[in-house]
Amino acid sequence: MNPIPFADDPVRGKPISLAMGDVEGLDRGQWLSTSLVDYVLQTSLAGKLPDHVLIGSSNCSTYFHTYNSKLRNEDDTHCVQQMRDGLQPYAKSRYRFISAACYDSHFFVVDITFDNRQPNVFERVNVFDSLSSTARRRATAVLHQVQKFLSGFCFYKLGHHQSVLQDPDYIMQMAEFRHCPVQTNGYDCGLFALAVVWHLLCDKDIHPSVFTQADIDTFRVALRHGLSSNPGWATMDNIACYFPVLSMPAPPPPPSPPAIEISPPSFTSVGDAQLAVCGPRSFEVANVATERNTDAGPGMEFGPTEEPGQEQDPILDYEDNYFQDNFSSKGVVFGTVDDVLVAINEYQESSGNVLSTVRTRGNARTFVCISHANCTFCVKFGPMPKQEGIFYKPENCTIRHRGAKVVYSKSGKRFKKRCKELLRGIVSDVAAHKHGPPTAMDVMKTGVHKKKTHLQYYQCYRGVREWKARKEITDPMSFQLLGPYVERFREQNPGSRAVMERGNDNRVKRLFICPPFSNEALLFVRPVASLDAAHMKSEWKGTLYIATVKSAMDKIYPIAFAITADNENGQGWDWVLRNLDAGLPNLTIAHYRVGCAYKLFLLQSDRQKGLDEACKACFPANHHCYCAVHIRRNVEGRHGKKIGALIPGLAKTTSLPDRDAKLAQLRRQSPPAYDFVKKIDPKQWMDSAWLQDDTLPPRYGVRSSNISESANSMFERERSGNWLEAIDGILKKMSLRIQASREEYERKTGVVESVYPQILDRWEKGIGYRVVDSGGDGQKYSVHRIIEGNTGSNQSFTLNWVDGVCECGVWQMHGIPCVHGMAYFRWRNDWTLQQVVEQFVEKCHTYDYEQKLYSGSFVPVCMDMLQPDQTTLPPDIEGKRMAGRPKTVRLRLRSRYSHRPEKSPIVCSRCHQRGHNARTCQRRAALAKNTGNADTAQNSNSVL
Repeated sequence: MNPIPFADDPVRGKPISLAMGDVEGLDRGQWLSTSLVDYVLQTSLAGKLPDHVLIGSSNCSTYFHTYNSKLRNEDDTHCVQQMRDGLQPYAKSRYRFISAACYDSHFFVVDITFDNRQPNVFERVNVFDSLSSTARRRATAVLHQVQKFLSGFCFYKLGHHQSVLQDPDYIMQMAEFRHCPVQTNGYDCGLFALAVVWHLLCDKDIHPSVFTQADIDTFRVALRHGLSSNPGWATMDNIACYFPVLSMPAPPPPPSPPAIEISPPSFTSVGDAQLAVCGPRSFEVANVATERNTDAGPGMEFGPTEEPGQEQDPILDYEDNYFQDNFSSKGVVFGTVDDVLVAINEYQESSGNVLSTVRTRGNARTFVCISHANCTFCVKFGPMPKQEGIFYKPENCTIRHRGAKVVYSKSGKRFKKRCKELLRGIVSDVAAHKHGPPTAMDVMKTGVHKKKTHLQYYQCYRGVREWKARKEITDPMSFQLLGPYVERFREQNPGSRAVMERGNDNRVKRLFICPPFSNEALLFVRPVASLDAAHMKSEWKGTLYIATVKSAMDKIYPIAFAITADNENGQGWDWVLRNLDAGLPNLTIAHYRVGCAYKLFLLQSDRQKGLDEACKACFPANHHCYCAVHIRRNVEGRHGKKIGALIPGLAKTTSLPDRDAKLAQLRRQSPPAYDFVKKIDPKQWMDSAWLQDDTLPPRYGVRSSNISESANSMFERERSGNWLEAIDGILKKMSLRIQASREEYERKTGVVESVYPQILDRWEKGIGYRVVDSGGDGQKYSVHRIIEGNTGSNQSFTLNWVDGVCECGVWQMHGIPCVHGMAYFRWRNDWTLQQVVEQFVEKCHTYDYEQKLYSGSFVPVCMDMLQPDQTTLPPDIEGKRMAGRPKTVRLRLRSRYSHRPEKSPIVCSRCHQRGHNARTCQRRAALAKNTGNADTAQNSNSVL
């Protein structure tokens, strides 16, 4: 029996009728219909295809999907079997399938060569898309359908049916997204696809310059005239005249329609050819390909540019046989990808061309040339079936360099900024004249017709997305929803604290939100709250205040946040902390340890002066600690990196002799830094201070406000929007994190996985210690360890296992028994590790507390249910931010010679001393004054 036409082949299938409505659409800049594409293919290729070439219809994706769905339907068993009988002849020979496929309202070309008799079924899989940024998503879906169709019908129970069927991405291992001509107007994808199909069937190399947008523009008008007068005009002889590679002579004018008045389209874009209509019944082509329109606006390709007045480099066109001579002919096999990269580097050094990686999949690599404009050079390396190693694949390579040498602009940043401003202007122009919101296609057309600029689709899409975000952020009406949002949040979540304040002029000043579950959540976290503020990034400015705690799994857990219109200052912190005290009573509960002089929660922050005073006023009974990282940065800024590196050790050590030794080292290296550090109370940042004062609450290893900095980074996107978007985005992100963590930890028990390895390690190390009863009351014991060496030295610490206190400071600081405590429990022989964990590891390190922490949630506010209050105005943004906040220029650290200026290589040109320059010279003012006095005296003498 004769095989069924593959993929509804339009060339070998039933005759297709021509609809004049599709032809008239060619004159209005519309997309081609699938029926018109199939008709043109049938007319141009009828009787000219060899038997091994299969042409798919433009609706082949729908065809494949329809029959693939029958494979899962038991009612279609008879139909499936008939299809298999008619399609299995395609498994007995080598075939090439080419289709101008339409998927998701876009045409592209797939070129697949398959042979079921070979070990590698798919010999070649190429995709050509005139909008390259959209190729992967659409083409991948079509290729998957092709593979499923072949395995389910053509290859069924033949050859490699199972291997193709089991691996869904089998065809993607050979897929290549090839470079081809790119459209510039957004609606010619169908004509570009037809042109690629014709060039492939004529065995022409496809590269970005094989035909141009101008050729397509010319062909569109010619096709419109030809089909209007003669439905059979679209033959290969007529078509080839409009593409330089297919036919070099000038195209003859086709007859114009007898009864239709054709007006010439207005070409405002830069092209290689322009049509001139010479009457209602004929037209001719004016060839202006040798001239370039210099009045066109700048292109939007961000990268290589041409400087004004710069001479053009000659167009290069040569064949590069380096890879063929060195790898293919010699049969070189590469062991790893690194070996391939070494070979690429050697080629670049010898040839002077630069290659860029454009595709990576496993051990496969594809490299293209970026040294020439729109260069077609492409080489591929990858594994071969049933062979080990990585091979050069010449059958999938293009070894010809074409294009002018790329010259990179020296003012690339200015060029990008200029292009960005141009794109913003085009988007704003579209938004001002269009009733609905602008789209990327609108921007592309406006750029061509009004600005004479060709824009890429992805650039227009990003420009429209940026315009929408900027419009939402700058909309002052959003502040009229703040009051209703806060009220509704408070109504839907009893127990929450949501406050918004306005000024006398009805401008919003500040707001505070504390979810209802935050107060109870404080009972199941490490009792250390971190406070920090960050700037809002929108044009409304403002400051975001965040209070954060840390869970047992070291995850950040925001408990409250606020936004104020002014900068971070003492007044703002005082207002935030008073609302924090009112919304979170558990922050001021008493400590469970007997003898602790402070409340349970410890407050951690940077050394912001306003925050320090606000903490003393609002939380006088809570211990306030400073961030050791901020102290280190302050020391580095004043005295250099080398001195700043000593600060972390001072903060972490729990040994008093070690602390004294580090302080002595700091004093020797930089006395000013030592004086600066001594002015800071050790109880606010040094772990060693906890050994000297038993009334201090432990801080569980939290020495910095890094959790607040992490929260600022987590909410960076929300900080870029207006106030309404910020609070709604923060609450939604908190809700999603709570749900995800709840699902992650709901079935886990015991101590968290990050703490248990520390406990097990200390339990194992406790074997080498000796325990002596030193108190006589059964509570205090001395733990000794002998360090073997030349002389040997003793280390002994006294612990109270009932109170969980050891002289090393680790037990009471972290809430986990130290190695000395573990040595005591092992010495007793009546304690198992499990019993020690259950009784002496604090509950804030367990999954039980983690589950209780994420058990609470809140009801989000639906934005569509809000009504603006018509009274609230945006905040006043006249005030300036503090200097350097947020930092936009890198702050240089002090030199490493700042503490020893006599060794610095920098010499002042004024006073000739080392360690500074003339700009920072302290004697500059005195020398200027002396110079001024001398000049005055000289002038006085000259007058006399």
